[in-house]
Amino acid sequence: MAKLFEYSINREYNWYAVYTRGNYEKVVEKDLSGQDIEVFLPRRKVLRTWVDRKKWIEEPLFRSYIFVRVSNREYYKVLQHPSVLNFVSFNGKPAVIKPEQIDIIKRIINNNISYTLTDSYIKPYQKVEVTDGPLKGYFGEVIKTEGKNQLLVRIGHVYHSLIVQIQPGMLCLA
Repeated sequence: MAKLFEYSINREYNWYAVYTRGNYEKVVEKDLSGQDIEVFLPRRKVLRTWVDRKKWIEEPLFRSYIFVRVSNREYYKVLQHPSVLNFVSFNGKPAVIKPEQIDIIKRIINNNISYTLTDSYIKPYQKVEVTDGPLKGYFGEVIKTEGKNQLLVRIGHVYHSLIVQIQPGMLCLA
């Protein structure tokens, strides 16, 4: 009983990925932010073409996912939102996303670093550290695609990855 009580008053804040109804990411972001919950919805600009016009729009980088930074206190508040389906879980428990992973997504977006989004789960190859540029100090896994060295940044347990093209001279083995 003491352990359950301990868990319920835990005020430690962690990042989590939340699965939302399709096309409701921005609604959930706005509503949860209005409840003083820290929310991160990474976005990308895409050119949409209609029959009569073209327009640049912002869309979520990861469809049906947002990130929230909450303690146990706000956990159920998030789940009560009608467009939140569930927390992304691993072994039956909400998967904690490391702050460094949130930070690297922000750096990639804010520094206009070229990337490719993939929703396939890529198996790890060789771990490296970025030694130069805006991602200096971050770790990732190298993959080879069409003969180019690229840094793969795995985003927790969301099963999406950002692939960033990095000059081979900016990497060293970790």
